[in-house]
Amino acid sequence: MNLLELSKNDQIEKINVSLSDIKSRLEKARRIFIFAGKNMAGSGDEDIIYTNLYDSIRMCCEVLLWLFGYRVKKSSEGHHYITINAASELMDGEMDHEFQRIQKMRQKRNRFDYGNLASISEVELRQAFNDARSLLNKIDELIKDKK
Repeated sequence: MNLLELSKNDQIEKINVSLSDIKSRLEKARRIFIFAGKNMAGSGDEDIIYTNLYDSIRMCCEVLLWLFGYRVKKSSEGHHYITINAASELMDGEMDHEFQRIQKMRQKRNRFDYGNLASISEVELRQAFNDARSLLNKIDELIKDKK
């Protein structure tokens, strides 16, 4: 679904967010990312680390929306899906492969929390880490361009 459809379906709305608030939210996403990175090496807690990386990515997607003057309405069903989808739309094809993996990551994280998924591979964990880092770096570039 594109941004116009999301808006017509009352799932996103226009907002004004200060650059200070955007940077604050991004810093929280970065701290979670750094924490996950410090704990990746064979901790046995791969599911928790994966969830931390997912949370960092989700917050980055929220920051992307804020940078462009949008937010997902809190009452929207599928809030995380909409947030990731809208962020992908805002990137206009850039990072498409990352966003496809992020949507799969969202589904896995959901199965960790509510279903029966018991483990995550080292390869998936490393890819999630790399995707989170790429998204953080892209947002840093966008913020520099805003100044």
